[in-house]
Amino acid sequence: MDAATILSSVALRWRYAGELLQARWSSLLDVIGDDPMRLWVLGTTVVVFCVYWLYAAIFTIMDITNRPRFLRKYKIQPGQNEPVDLKRLWRAIKVVLFNLTVVNLIHTWLLFKLVLTHYNSHDIRELPSFGRVIRDFVVLILLEEIMFYYAHRLLHHKSIYKYVHKKHHEWTAPIAAITLYAHPVEHVVANLMPIGVSLSLLGSHVIIAWGMIALAVINSMSDHAGYSFPWSAGSVRFHDYHHAKFNYNYGVMGWLDKLHGTYRVPHEQKQQQKQKSKRKDK
Repeated sequence: MDAATILSSVALRWRYAGELLQARWSSLLDVIGDDPMRLWVLGTTVVVFCVYWLYAAIFTIMDITNRPRFLRKYKIQPGQNEPVDLKRLWRAIKVVLFNLTVVNLIHTWLLFKLVLTHYNSHDIRELPSFGRVIRDFVVLILLEEIMFYYAHRLLHHKSIYKYVHKKHHEWTAPIAAITLYAHPVEHVVANLMPIGVSLSLLGSHVIIAWGMIALAVINSMSDHAGYSFPWSAGSVRFHDYHHAKFNYNYGVMGWLDKLHGTYRVPHEQKQQQKQKSKRKDK
């Protein structure tokens, strides 16, 4: 099979996949309706709520039961929240529920009225191209990283910290369920606005918004889970160290932390790096 035939086959499969997804999206809208406000405001809130609690449930069961035991060795801070204090957890969950419902709905509704209804709601029945999806995802990751880093640094300013961000840092050994345990002002400034502003600037389709937000929620919850598995991203220990030490590792990727001198390597990673260098010397 020559290169031209392979490329032609790939192009046909790519086109078929796009047509299939478009048909599925149209069928879904035939059921739930294609009103832009309903999709952006209610749809986004439901997506975030479901993704958050389905993912949180897995780790919360582990934190309450201390099982399965073979996964305890992956705890980043052994002895902390083993098991988690149920009264403390319930107080945190009530705050999270408020943020996920009331704050999310108000913020998304305002964003829709101000921006999304004008720039992000045209041809909502037509899905964006694969190229557009990839472009938006890459740019969204970059913009969200920049805005989150500086918003997070602002929340750590001594004139603001004790009134707003200190609430989130009550959990020096975080768990997945408390990822959005935060003052409503922090939730808007650091969690919602970076993604909301990025989506608005790019004029992204609602389906891209749902996908990006779902990935952001899962990534943030993984960073707060308190476990570092062999397959975990480097940001897990990176952010857990921030909760333990407060004044370092403000970003997600670590790029701006390195630029501004706030990057710190967690102790365990330092030890692993030393062991690797010793092996090389031998």
